[in-house]
Amino acid sequence: MGTSSRRDFLISGTTAGIGITVNSMFSRRIHSEENSDFNRVFYRDLGSTGYKVSEIGFGALNTRDPELLHAAIDKGINYIDTAHGYMKGVNEQIVGRVMKTKRDKVFLTTKLHTTDNHQENVDMLDKSLKRLQTDHVDLLLYHNISDREMILRNDQIKFFDEARKKGKTRFVGVSTHNPTEILDTSVESNFWEAVLIGYNYLSPPNVDVSIKKAREAGLAIIGMKNLRTVSQWDPISDIHLDKSGKATIQQALLKWVLQNPYIDTTIPGMASFEHLADDIAVMGMELSFDERRALLQYDEDTKGQYCCGVVGCNGCKNKCPNGVEVNELNRCINYAYGYGDIELSHENYNELSPSNRIDICDNCDECLVRCIKGLNLTENIQRARELFG
Repeated sequence: MGTSSRRDFLISGTTAGIGITVNSMFSRRIHSEENSDFNRVFYRDLGSTGYKVSEIGFGALNTRDPELLHAAIDKGINYIDTAHGYMKGVNEQIVGRVMKTKRDKVFLTTKLHTTDNHQENVDMLDKSLKRLQTDHVDLLLYHNISDREMILRNDQIKFFDEARKKGKTRFVGVSTHNPTEILDTSVESNFWEAVLIGYNYLSPPNVDVSIKKAREAGLAIIGMKNLRTVSQWDPISDIHLDKSGKATIQQALLKWVLQNPYIDTTIPGMASFEHLADDIAVMGMELSFDERRALLQYDEDTKGQYCCGVVGCNGCKNKCPNGVEVNELNRCINYAYGYGDIELSHENYNELSPSNRIDICDNCDECLVRCIKGLNLTENIQRARELFG
């Protein structure tokens, strides 16, 4: 996988056109007229922003090839997601090389882990804009918000409001792995305009309720962590490989997310032209009975290897007697063993609060927290010691 070139990818199907028509199958979907059946790009309204974005966006998290981004945009994908901290800033630079010629073709999003210092936050945003080779982003997200107190902080609201008023961003929002609380608080705040949430096949039912409420209030809803990348210290089948002659597990997982009409777009991470082709192909398609059955089987095959904390499970919250939020450690471990990206794993671990660091676990031979989904947390803590100790 990953051997295709941009040229090979583009000649495999017609490039997306600008014209759009209404598709009666799904009232919020519109699609480009010029694509073949297997390369059409569908768009949805992005909250109350007035923009229409592709159902499949481009998660640039682990993208190192600007040609892949060029190809995605040429095909009609127009939602691009990056962050100030990805690859220690290199990811924004890669995206910026593409924005130099394609800025007017995309809805560009970046994210900031802000600090308590207003000027540091201003400098951080200016640095991101310089890397991205633009004078503004379309959406600026307050990165990885965990609780309602963070989202209601006056100093942070002041910074994001100032960035919007100065034209450095068109819209402001938050990203979170705690979707229910943050979605509900975002509506309550009457300030934030978009929420990027962890959302997939294992999301608890209450997450759907909060998504609907927030979307009906006019907030844009962007889904991440859609593919349930599991920690593969016990290797399982690659979700990108098609062994049935039908859809891959990756495609079925994306279809499951897109069947929710209150999700505006998704940002699966794309690292190859094969991933891009697979992801584009699912737009506008229904989740079949066989694919639902395949998801059930995949769930069984990967039981005990996926932490649902990134999509709203709070079964281990406040259960550690030492105050460690185990799901945060699990998330960092998964970047190494699920994504296969040790550097990304360390970057996220270094952003954890001191109370969630692995040294807090040094006095415990066995984790006292029990996962309601069957994860072996003692084994996970040992993995964390090996990675971060």
